[in-house]
Amino acid sequence: MVFRTLTQLRYFGLGCSLLLVAASIFSINHYGLKLGIDFTGGIIIDVSIQTLATAAELQAQLSGSIGQWVTITADATPGIWQLALPATSAITDPQQIISLLAQQLNLPVDLLQATVIGPQIGEELYHQGGLALLVASLSIMLYLTMRFEWRLSFAAITSLIHDTILTLGLLAFLEVEMDLNVVAGLLAVIGYSLNDSIVIADRLRDVLRAKPDTNIFTSTDIAVSATFTRTLITAGTTLFTIGCLLLLGGEALYGFSITLFAGVVTGTWSSVTIASTVQELLGLHPQHYQSKPDLIDDLP
Repeated sequence: MVFRTLTQLRYFGLGCSLLLVAASIFSINHYGLKLGIDFTGGIIIDVSIQTLATAAELQAQLSGSIGQWVTITADATPGIWQLALPATSAITDPQQIISLLAQQLNLPVDLLQATVIGPQIGEELYHQGGLALLVASLSIMLYLTMRFEWRLSFAAITSLIHDTILTLGLLAFLEVEMDLNVVAGLLAVIGYSLNDSIVIADRLRDVLRAKPDTNIFTSTDIAVSATFTRTLITAGTTLFTIGCLLLLGGEALYGFSITLFAGVVTGTWSSVTIASTVQELLGLHPQHYQSKPDLIDDLP
């Protein structure tokens, strides 16, 4: 009765995951992914401003061309701020920007460094980031194909796609700026999302070999139950660390930390609702993991 209930919960979770995927795709199409200066090009200026005001309060004091083009974000270090201007900004001279900013804030502003990213470099970074995600995904798919029976491999790959879509959908909904930090977070999500799926797949393979007469639904429930405590402990400790980074890392690390947090949650969820159910729908059977007897021709 317990395993039957677990099977029902897994398939109920599968239905919820399908709804979340549909909602994420709608979010990506409706809101779009907000590309940052790393990909679109622009000017990034690090300045020192000794004030207790927040970034929103400083932003509200800006007017004119500075208020139109400059976006202020707080760095992880107190007193350090980052000014971002798009490639289409009417003001491009860092010294002029610092002078106008000091006048409007009525505070001393010290220039620390200025970085100019051209549109061509931004486009190149965009393509390289996408290529990194593609290569990582293909490498993982190749590894899974060699390690597991194709049904288990396909289920793990489906779980990976599910996690990526849900994470991107949340980033689009929250209007998180896509920069190189977010790409790094997505690469980490791709690796982590398969963590629990592979653990469950390994355990399921052992169960199928040890109990060939047990139906696939019961075998999967045994595998999920045997690894559930380990899954909760791993996900819980990881989320605690990422949560501290999300709360204390400041705006500079917000995109990276929210990407990791969403990826760990969806990865843990999908290992039970996606990876453990898709292989059943594809017809995985205990006989697929039974060793086949060697055929030896009789000698004359």
